[in-house]
Parts: sequence; structure tokens; C-alpha cells
Amino acid sequence: MSIKIDPIATPPSLRPTGDNNKPRGFENELQKFLEEHSSGTLKAEQARLQLHMCQLKLSRSLFEESPDSPSNSTPLLSTALEAAGATGKAPTVRQIFDNSMVAGNPLTSTGAPTCRPDSPSSDMEQLITQAAGNHGVAPDLIRSVIRTESGFDPQAVSPAGAQGLMQLMPETAAELGVTNPFDPEQNIMAGTRYLRQLLDRYDGNLDRALAAYNWGMGNVDRHGLENLPEETRNYLTRVKQA
Repeated sequence: MSIKIDPIATPPSLRPTGDNNKPRGFENELQKFLEEHSSGTLKAEQARLQLHMCQLKLSRSLFEESPDSPSNSTPLLSTALEAAGATGKAPTVRQIFDNSMVAGNPLTSTGAPTCRPDSPSSDMEQLITQAAGNHGVAPDLIRSVIRTESGFDPQAVSPAGAQGLMQLMPETAAELGVTNPFDPEQNIMAGTRYLRQLLDRYDGNLDRALAAYNWGMGNVDRHGLENLPEETRNYLTRVKQA
């Protein structure tokens, strides 16, 4: 005797699927999803998506004609093209963005939407406040470094290998006792402690401390602030304006 299964009465999640005809319970699938997507992971994915959308808007705006511009090339794009002329290389979106930040007018002169990172979450803000109190570093400085380094994305990884909110290099993170650089608490606490060390090393000179954070202590000690690479000069400006 065969039993006929009514496809209408049987929930889709309990019907035989696949080659092995094994049922997949809805409860099991839901539990698996929840285990793989903790609240922290979901927040990180949301932050990464927001940053990606921001970058897309930025890229698109650079090549759209501004209503106030007399030509098809926006001022920022023209400036970047002229700056790149000496090297014969086309400017990257990052270079154009850096130029706009140095000018103190992030894309607003072209009529394009300003694309600035979101503010830290309440949990992140608490960590910033705690780190500031523990190490005697201004909360605004910590916040600005995080905004400039990672855009508040705890999963951020740079092409050079820097990781997490404050973009710690693996060797620096290890020296500071960090076991998980993508953990916001460990990253913020260690990054702030490193900032404190740099401020103490350079007698409170913020420019030297930030330059060392971005370029390395050895480079700053050997070459000084007079010979900073363009990337580091732009970095100082962005952090102090953030």
C-alpha cells in the first residue's frame, strides 16, 4: 500500500528535496541561520554594505555633470587629472576623494552628495569613552581615527593587511596583546593605547603621533614631518577634520 502525500497540506520545508529525499525542517533551518548570523555579524554586514553603497555613490558622482559646472568635467575630477598628469597615470577614486577632503569640501563643490561615514553605534561609543578614560586620549581623537581608518567597519582589512576599526597591523596588534583584531573592544582598547604611546613618544605632538600611526615611527624619526608622503599628509588632514 502506498501513501499519497498532499502537496498542499504539507509545508514546503518538510517536503522531500534533493537527491537523497531527506526532509529539511523549518526549525532546523532557522536555527542554523541564527547561529551563522549573530547580531554582531549582522551589524558588521550592514556597516560594510552601507560603506559599499557610499563608495558607489562617490564613484558615480565624480563622473556626473554638475548643474553648476560649465563643463562636463567636475572640478575635483579635473584637478585630479591635472595632478596625475606628471606621472601619466589615471587618478583613482581614492585620490580624488583625498583631494576633496584636503580642500575641506568633500564633493559638495560638484553638487554631488556628500558621502561621510555613519556615526559609531551606541556600543562602540561606550568603548570609545572607556578607552579614552583608560588611556587619557580625547574621545574625539579616537572617533576621528576610527572614522578615517575604517569608517566604523569592525571587519575592515586594508590592502596592506591592517585590520579592524583602528586598522592595526598584525605585528602591532600582537605586541599590544590583541588576540582578535576584529573584536571592537580589543581593537579600540589596543589602538587607543598605541595612540597614547605615540603621543608620549612625541611629547604630545599630535601631527607626529598621527603620522607615525599611519606611516610608522621609524619613517617619522628618520624623515620628519617635512618629508611626509602625500598619503600621510592627507591622512593628517582627514583625521583632524573628521
